[in-house]
Amino acid sequence: MSDLTAIRPDFSQPIEPLMGLEVEMFGFDSESLAPLGTPGARLSSQELMQRIASSQGKLKKDPASGEIIGLDLGCGNFSLEPGGQLEYASCPGVSLRGLLGDLRQGLQILEEAGAGQVLFLDHGTNPLAGADLPLLVPKHRYRILDRFFASQPGGRGVHMMRYSATAQPNVDVPGGQAEWQDAINLTLALTPLVKKLFANSWFFQGQRTAPGSERQRIWDAIDASRTGIPPVSGAPDIATAYAAWGRKAFVFLAGDLPLEEQPLYGQLTYEQWETSGWNGRFPTHLDWETHLGTLFPDLRLRRFLEVRMVDAQTFSQAMAPMAFWAVALREGRPRLWDWLGSKSDSVTELLDVVQACAQDELARSVLGSFGEHLRAGVPEWNSAAEFVRSEGTTHPSRKLTV
Repeated sequence: MSDLTAIRPDFSQPIEPLMGLEVEMFGFDSESLAPLGTPGARLSSQELMQRIASSQGKLKKDPASGEIIGLDLGCGNFSLEPGGQLEYASCPGVSLRGLLGDLRQGLQILEEAGAGQVLFLDHGTNPLAGADLPLLVPKHRYRILDRFFASQPGGRGVHMMRYSATAQPNVDVPGGQAEWQDAINLTLALTPLVKKLFANSWFFQGQRTAPGSERQRIWDAIDASRTGIPPVSGAPDIATAYAAWGRKAFVFLAGDLPLEEQPLYGQLTYEQWETSGWNGRFPTHLDWETHLGTLFPDLRLRRFLEVRMVDAQTFSQAMAPMAFWAVALREGRPRLWDWLGSKSDSVTELLDVVQACAQDELARSVLGSFGEHLRAGVPEWNSAAEFVRSEGTTHPSRKLTV
């Protein structure tokens, strides 16, 4: 059942050079600073979606629970994450400028629905939500995943679900299998430095975090069978190696079994499910594709490259991860391999190399702006509330890099 069609592109067909961006963010009541959907907030994320749906788009509902889980705009769409995080996924496009316009339109839709009552924050962790934050979007799959992670001793999967946010560039790599594999190998080689480059998690549960990225520390402490850097670098056939890794990952969603019959942490790998079944049920091809979508590595292979190791950025720098990876994986591979050979560990030097490879004027501008942002350093804030007041905005579209 564990075939490769959901992992690698069809190299017999020309690959259109598409890219897309998924941006996650937090919402707070603009007066009380209560996270959306919690006591003291005038709105929930679901009510925000209902406001949008009153004039455009179609609500997405979870078939099992009937819960509102997002909104479809026809191409771009909104999704709601377990802790009430708001995600905007752009329509796939061929240019960075097109994605910038798409993201601006999506943010404008959100801010109009918020009507000044919502303060939006693009940040790797929720700065203000307390340790008692419930599952604010009780989608059936989220309830299953929540139960699974709660059964992991010492794990932080519950924190991942409720408190983390990312910026996720998705990139198609034109060419054949050799070009695709080279792009994957480069991505994995750059991952440790890129995590440092895009670290953006300054507060968590009301407290200043330790140096580095709290979001990444959270992700590093969840189920290791499905996270981190997949062990595929240098493999003769990366898709086959990735599938072998995926088959050893634990299963939390064994088909349509009831919640209480789903496996807990450590009880079932996909390989075991294929061999021995679970509660009398064996996986189907659809189950394999679903399982691949429940893997959370730093780079997920879903025909395109889904880059997942980046913290959510400030709105002014929201396009920087997309520009970085679009340039690095398409135009910059030879030069970046040479740079990696120098053994440098400077993130600003890495950024400069990628910017120098950019052929698109907007990409150079976006990456230059991000470099200035890094050199400016991190301001000091007296509290998490001051941070949210300072960095949050009721009009995120106005913050985007032009």
